Amino acid sequence: MAFELDIFFLLLACIIGFYAAFNAFWIGLEISGYNAPSYRLLESLFLPVAFFTPLAFFSYFIGFASSGGQTPGKAIMRIRVVSSNGKAATTLTIFVRTFGYVLSGMFFGLGFLIAFFTKRHRSLHDFLSGTYVVAISKN
Repeated sequence: MAFELDIFFLLLACIIGFYAAFNAFWIGLEISGYNAPSYRLLESLFLPVAFFTPLAFFSYFIGFASSGGQTPGKAIMRIRVVSSNGKAATTLTIFVRTFGYVLSGMFFGLGFLIAFFTKRHRSLHDFLSGTYVVAISKN
């Protein structure tokens, strides 16, 4: 559920960013004297979006999880990522874990589904990075 919340937050940020970029692009065209942009000009807007989206994904997960082991979704769900020794995960560990999300999502999300059948409910990305998720007490 925490991952889904994080994807929702990322999607929302990307939609807002795309909307702002599209409007800035459109205003720039109107100021330049173009009445209607061609498809070629609109296609040029999608290249930065195609670059920004994966960059935003990795920056979000690595940035948030590296500082305290939580993304906003994990904070809402009151969980945290820790190393297999129970201590705080390092930035390198979080980096590997985040890239492991891609592998976990391949083949219809089977890497995520193995959490239902493993001790401590670890997914593929947890095994790759040597991490697991713990609940945070309400103190």
